[in-house]
Amino acid sequence: MKPIPLLILSDSVTSSSGLGRITRDLAQRIHEYMPDVFRVATIGYGGIGSRNIPWPDYHIQSMENWVVKELPAAWHDFAGDGKGILFCIWDASRLLWLTNPEQYCPNVALREFLATKPFKLWTYSAIDATGPNDRLSSLLKVVLSGFDRVLAYSEWSARIIERTLGDGKTIDALPHGIDTAIWKPRGRDKARRKFGELILGPDVDFSIGTDQFLVGIVATNQARKDYGTAIEAVSMVTKERDTLIWIHTDALERYWSISALLHDYGLANRAIITTGRLSDEQMTWAYSACDVTLGIGLGEGFGFPIFESLACGTPCIHGDYAGAAEWLNPLLKIKPRAFRYDGAFASKRPVFDAQQWKLAMLDPRLKPENFDCGLTEGLDWTDLWQFFEAWFRKGIA
Repeated sequence: MKPIPLLILSDSVTSSSGLGRITRDLAQRIHEYMPDVFRVATIGYGGIGSRNIPWPDYHIQSMENWVVKELPAAWHDFAGDGKGILFCIWDASRLLWLTNPEQYCPNVALREFLATKPFKLWTYSAIDATGPNDRLSSLLKVVLSGFDRVLAYSEWSARIIERTLGDGKTIDALPHGIDTAIWKPRGRDKARRKFGELILGPDVDFSIGTDQFLVGIVATNQARKDYGTAIEAVSMVTKERDTLIWIHTDALERYWSISALLHDYGLANRAIITTGRLSDEQMTWAYSACDVTLGIGLGEGFGFPIFESLACGTPCIHGDYAGAAEWLNPLLKIKPRAFRYDGAFASKRPVFDAQQWKLAMLDPRLKPENFDCGLTEGLDWTDLWQFFEAWFRKGIA
């Protein structure tokens, strides 16, 4: 039997987003370990482009036009008129038109293309919030009901999806993996000595004192990343500790004006800002230099910065909500004060208080000499891939 065409729809594998990186890792392993089963390709948004990827990689140029032109063109180039699988790693809220084209697809030509059923629809679903009654919203139920197979990222996500669909089917769950040969502690003092050269560049004269308290935030600039509360909390810590804040993001000015927040809270001269892409090795040095990191997502799907920080030996404080929280020591979880709903998909988001984050950051139990944050053993790709491979093979058995 010829290998089945498997096109992965997600962020670009050359982007630095969590979705792009999980796509890269899965595509790489499918290409390397399952060539007898699948012929893999990727299509994604937000990348820099590369000719060095050993599988076909299609770049989405515009979020406005790709559904009409680029997906059909990529499929025809990759699979011709053959049948295959479209494996979606994008948020379900972006895919309503795909699983229900007759009702929601905006373009006649695209509806006709999808009506030919050129592919089975599979998804790796990064559920990051519930809807009312601890189920997903009715619109998200419509999306997920249109998939032939659903894989959840966490046991929490699987429970929410099962409750939402209500058809009695069990949803499998697998967390993403990381390579612990790369993501490992580099030593706090050594990392601080090398931070300026490795992260900011050899021409930047910068150092972090051994007694300074370094807080890290790695997050995209989106509405559901709570930069406001996090930066307020760090400003409160500065009253008790000589504090610096490292922020790694994709844009300083977007939903949040991070520059204005830092200025308004008196942190402009205490902030280290990196944007764009840093290599995995550079990121390990940056994480290792921190005393603590803050997971500021109001619900996380894949939650890469949480696992990366823990793997580098640095505690990551995170809200006690959604799937990523399953992997955290109770000392690292912040209880929400309340919840609110927002958006067309009625996503339930937690509300936090800056004082909670301040107290957690200053908890003496989180000092490196007192706390071993570790990493759950099963998250290394070496151990985890066998379960992904079994899930993929089961789908064509």
